[in-house]
Amino acid sequence: MRSLQREEKTSTIVRNRGESVMSKGNRTKKVSLESLKNHNVSNKRQAMKDLKMLNFDELQYKNPAQKRFYKTISKKDITFCIGPAGCGKTYLSTHRALRELGDKDSSIDGIVIVKPLVEAAGEKIGFLPGDIEEKTLPFMMSFYYNMEQIIGKQRVKVLKETGVIEVIPMAYMRGITLSNKFVILDEAQNATPEQIKMFVTRIGENSKYIIAGDLEQSDIKKGTSGLEDAIKRFAGVHGVGLAQFKEKDVVRHSLVRRLLKRYKDSFQIMDDVPAEETISMWVHDEGLDAPADGSLENELKVPHDFEYYSDRESFTSKVSDKLKRYSKK
Repeated sequence: MRSLQREEKTSTIVRNRGESVMSKGNRTKKVSLESLKNHNVSNKRQAMKDLKMLNFDELQYKNPAQKRFYKTISKKDITFCIGPAGCGKTYLSTHRALRELGDKDSSIDGIVIVKPLVEAAGEKIGFLPGDIEEKTLPFMMSFYYNMEQIIGKQRVKVLKETGVIEVIPMAYMRGITLSNKFVILDEAQNATPEQIKMFVTRIGENSKYIIAGDLEQSDIKKGTSGLEDAIKRFAGVHGVGLAQFKEKDVVRHSLVRRLLKRYKDSFQIMDDVPAEETISMWVHDEGLDAPADGSLENELKVPHDFEYYSDRESFTSKVSDKLKRYSKK
């Protein structure tokens, strides 16, 4: 009897060890996107299998603010983020969403992209051709582009077609509950407080929200931004995270940071100086002769010191001196 029990115990140990080895052998090896470029993806199963193989740890942060934002998303159920264009808000949000979707231990089974479709500059959304998906496509191109950079164009196409990645206009969210979804609300500065209230109350079990925008680029009436209202209202609420980017965190192009400074309230356009005269002044100051036909193509050079005059007083003084010298010649 004891001999039989020892044999059964030994068999169990061997079997368990075998299962352990098998488990280690079946552990998914993480690879780069480049390693998957020859994978043919034609259905959801293949796309999700590749997603689980991707090494999302290859992400490299450009500054501490990006790392803080990414870490906040991982820890909180809802993350509010503000910052100027070009800081990586959309890319990092998209990367985290795809990472959660590809994590076998995560409950996320889909990604939802939401934008408040504000009509601006005379563009009427209702007149755009096609159905809802086709109408919203131009507004979602930044997300699709970033997704393609992270997991490849073919996988994004399959996941969109199978509904794993979907777009829901904010106006259509009332009455639904989003469970097990990674939801990204972009351009949230264009949403009203009422819309943000409706949006945040759609969150269901095991879902994660990112609500991001740039308070300096709002297409709605000043002082009515739901993003600004929500940050002030929800700061300190358990499960809510806050993140911020500043001008120094812009990574798109160094020129973007300098251009944004010229839109600050501290910088005022001198309406008394015509654009033509300003151009002529800078061309002449650099020792260039304006073309006889009025064309400045490939001729205009901006002095290096031009970009450093951020306040009106120094800029006005500099321009006035240049204009005076130019007018005497």
